[in-house]
Amino acid sequence: MTFDDGILEIYRMENTAPPGAMPKETPVLQDRHYFGYDTLGFQRYYTALQAKQQAEAVVNVPLWQDICVTDLVKLDDGRGFRVLLAQKTKDENGLQITKLTLERWEEGNVPGR
Repeated sequence: MTFDDGILEIYRMENTAPPGAMPKETPVLQDRHYFGYDTLGFQRYYTALQAKQQAEAVVNVPLWQDICVTDLVKLDDGRGFRVLLAQKTKDENGLQITKLTLERWEEGNVPGR
């Protein structure tokens, strides 16, 4: 498996308000990873629809990463996504990968824009 489709950034929402102030959720950069696109199969797509979610892409990153379903992803082309599912698995060569199922994220909230 190759991870030559680009570099993605993982953001985690954190409260950046001062103590005692109203909470302010801000995306904070956690990590960057090389990634490779994977196939978004019919079963994955329709299972997401049943849960009222819109799966739009599946990407793989090397190793077993600490990525949560509350995290946000920004691809190097500027598109933003929300993680619907993060699966720690192995590829066809037995190497550890993390498979991310992604849902489109509103353009106005993409960090760095």
